[in-house]
Amino acid sequence: MNYLELLKIYADRMLKEASYPETPSPLLADKVDTHTHAPFEEADGHIISNAAHQQNFLRFLSGLSALTGEISYEERALLLMQYMLEHPMEGGLLRWGGHRYLDLKTLTDRGEKDFVHELKNDYPYYELMFRADPKKAELYIKSFWNAHVYDFDAFEMGRHSMEKPYGVEGIWDRHFSNPPGLTPRKGLSFRNTGNDLMYAAGKLWEQNEDAGALTWAGHIFDMYQKSRYPKTRLGAYLFSQAVKQLDTDDDTITLSMYGDRAHRQLGPEFGDAALEAWVLRPGQEQTIYAMSPQIVAACYTHGSDTEKRLINGTVENMKAFAQYAWDGEQKVFRPLLADGTDLTGFVLPRPGYYGPKGRVIENHRPAGDYLLAWVDIALLTDDDIWKMERSFEEALGLTDEEGRPDTSCTCTDSGVLLALIRLCEHGHTHCLPLAEKVAENIVSAYYVDGYFKKKESAFARLNTMEPLALLKLEAFKAGKPEAVPNPIYGRGSGCE
Repeated sequence: MNYLELLKIYADRMLKEASYPETPSPLLADKVDTHTHAPFEEADGHIISNAAHQQNFLRFLSGLSALTGEISYEERALLLMQYMLEHPMEGGLLRWGGHRYLDLKTLTDRGEKDFVHELKNDYPYYELMFRADPKKAELYIKSFWNAHVYDFDAFEMGRHSMEKPYGVEGIWDRHFSNPPGLTPRKGLSFRNTGNDLMYAAGKLWEQNEDAGALTWAGHIFDMYQKSRYPKTRLGAYLFSQAVKQLDTDDDTITLSMYGDRAHRQLGPEFGDAALEAWVLRPGQEQTIYAMSPQIVAACYTHGSDTEKRLINGTVENMKAFAQYAWDGEQKVFRPLLADGTDLTGFVLPRPGYYGPKGRVIENHRPAGDYLLAWVDIALLTDDDIWKMERSFEEALGLTDEEGRPDTSCTCTDSGVLLALIRLCEHGHTHCLPLAEKVAENIVSAYYVDGYFKKKESAFARLNTMEPLALLKLEAFKAGKPEAVPNPIYGRGSGCE
């Protein structure tokens, strides 16, 4: 089936209904009310416009123009990005992210935590940003690094931006002392922000051949690598430990100023292995083993020594995770500590960062983000991690008992569709019928009254991945796979 006409109708509808003409701007609402066919108003009456959470829709618009020749979609995407670049925070950061956004009614800032800048697994469409304004795009990426790396020499990093008395000039020339991993620091070096920093640097390296950006991407990757558990090579979700600044006997207080939150909650049972950097549950696992490999495959494949180190380290990480976490019989991932301790069925004995007292830690099934990561790295290296990729296919119900593509599958995961398309693009065209079936399932499950959403939902999100994945399929079938940009896919970016 050809979905191109359906996708054009969808794009036109979302552009119309996510706009707010009463306050002229090219900005869009994050969500559309599917009953009023207008921007979704929150309980207090404001309309969220957070461009950081609209980047896949912008990729979709640009791809639609490239595939159809109708330039209006790309033009609207450019206008939105230009607006964001022309109305930044002081220092070049954009007014978006985890703690700030614009109210579409007033075009004023809203948010929390002093409206700090924060990106965590957002992955902006930097190619569009460079087309909109190459100088401001470069400034944003350098400002992102400058505001989130608090100390370049000791490499202290945090998810929240920090104002500094100096700018970005000579940013890549700053000294790096190559400090050890897992030292106490004020900033929380979460890998979800680390991933976004690596992705930004990679896109600057691609765009401008900026060798400094590549060097510092290597530094941040190495910081996480040296913080893995030595014997198993598992982890790390952080390359630091939170500095203990205060004492408390109340286990329900989980602020990092009271020390490492994993050690507080799990230390009495598991000792020194119970560190926040070394707890591997779904969110942490996904960031390390599903998102980071996609970033390496998307940005770091030009053959330099640094890029080879990133690729080889990524393969090593994925193999370690497969060895310790994958239950091949049950086709599930075990929750782990990085020393290899299986936490499946463990009952939390006290409240804390990982949940209330009595919560049972459970295993979980793989999804399309893992499949896409394994496909990306397998295609890049032709390594024997293909074995795990095939095991994921089986776990996701994509193959029959003989290991052949099962076109009766019920999968509706857009990450799976992206992975199958990637295989097709690299000559594995036997996957096309299966990709077509997954696409059919996605439309059947989520295309409701002209929107992509859950049937019971009262709104449709602008950033949902399904339209982009379907457009990628149409681009491959049209012989134009490069026309539609590739996203970094993670669970939570689709309708599910």
